[in-house]
Amino acid sequence: MKNNPTLLIILDGYGYSESTEHNAVAQADTPHLHNWFKNYPHALLQASGSAVGLVDGVMGNSEVGHMTIGAGEILPQPLTILNTMVQTHSLDTDQTLTEAYNTLNNADNSLHIIGLLSDAGVHAHIDHMVAFVKSAIANRVKRIYVHVILDGRDVPPQSALLYLDRLQKELDNFKNVQIASVHGRFYAMDRDNNSDRIEESLSVLFGHVDPEDKDAQAVVEDSYLERVTDEFIVPTLLTSDGVIRPGDGVIFCNFRADRARQLTKGLLDTVDLSFFVTPVQYHPDLATISLIERPVADNTLLEQLTKDDLSIFTIAETEKYAHVTYFFNNGREDKYDNEVRVLVPSIKIQDYTKEPCMSAKEITEIVLDSLETNPKDFYIINFANADMVGHSGNFDATKKALECLDSELEKLFEQAVTKMDGTMYITSDHGNAEVMYDNESRQPATSHTTSPVPFMMLKKTLANKPHTLPLSGLKDIASFIIKNIKD
Repeated sequence: MKNNPTLLIILDGYGYSESTEHNAVAQADTPHLHNWFKNYPHALLQASGSAVGLVDGVMGNSEVGHMTIGAGEILPQPLTILNTMVQTHSLDTDQTLTEAYNTLNNADNSLHIIGLLSDAGVHAHIDHMVAFVKSAIANRVKRIYVHVILDGRDVPPQSALLYLDRLQKELDNFKNVQIASVHGRFYAMDRDNNSDRIEESLSVLFGHVDPEDKDAQAVVEDSYLERVTDEFIVPTLLTSDGVIRPGDGVIFCNFRADRARQLTKGLLDTVDLSFFVTPVQYHPDLATISLIERPVADNTLLEQLTKDDLSIFTIAETEKYAHVTYFFNNGREDKYDNEVRVLVPSIKIQDYTKEPCMSAKEITEIVLDSLETNPKDFYIINFANADMVGHSGNFDATKKALECLDSELEKLFEQAVTKMDGTMYITSDHGNAEVMYDNESRQPATSHTTSPVPFMMLKKTLANKPHTLPLSGLKDIASFIIKNIKD
């Protein structure tokens, strides 16, 4: 089998849209990608809403996209599970929460609710944050401090004032709740081990800085005057009463783990808390209490390959490494015995528009070396460019990112397909780069989309034989690949 390798390449954030306006995917000079989709078997796959276990109309994201591809089935996602808990008011009587609240009430400590202030449903949802506040109120918690993380990435770049107003109207109903700090997600939700960014947020949460004499809305307005958008607003303390102290309790509302782990670890490593509650488990090594268990897939793609004694090669750069490992394997942290994993460091830079190729060339070189010297049966390769550069809203930079990918993919095609008679599948986990402007907000579009994503099957014998493949969603990829490997 190793002489005829199979490559599954996930172009993160590479969606499909009939409209070419503000569409970096359509307008980029990517002759190979356009040619392959036109002249090889292909399909358009649903990658959002109920097709990946989310609510209809909710954009897809990297976590659920990789999870659905790897699981080969649609799994209920934390967003939908939490929505049900909110709608049924079950948070008010949840045993885990009520026991946690009682420890605070008995010791006269404060509750801190941290979360991304957004309704995109990618990492968190504002309705969940409000529901946690109401749950604590219902259980007579005396002091509640809310620490908001501003989005500006999965929602328009300057939309924080709308969400703050929405939140404040809810909080105004209670005398013992206030917003204690604000943080741009660039700092509080780093996932690339940039400790300096996390430290900025931790310094605020622990009161190592002086509070500003202003409210959250004023912090945002002043940042806009400096041309700083929501994502990059510097962490700011609003009241010294709201710093996290020993014996306090924390609820982190984010239900997606990858961008919550570092801040959580920093908090747990620094202060002795009464409890730290999270919607889902962020990591087995973090001493948190989770409210819900993730549904488990019966037989993931890699489990099936492992049972067939096929060797596996998994590679991504830091930004998406958790997605091709932890999420792709349905929450499994450890690699399989027959699996090689390679983490390529992401460039340490604030703005990927300055380096739109990111680490794509390094990934390609490593895969080519493996194919030429010690080929494996199955390769899982993630290229982060379309998503990470697409999040900038910079149209020209996103086109350059796609053009870089086109060049790198051609190298892999020549080696794996042309020379080794292998099969190369190209797909995506969700859309992004195909919609680069939001006509409604009249701002650059920095978020994911609900667009379908391409799927292509490249093989020597299939050249110039285009037809629509019998796949409708990301869930169909695993079974299709297994079938073709065994044929």
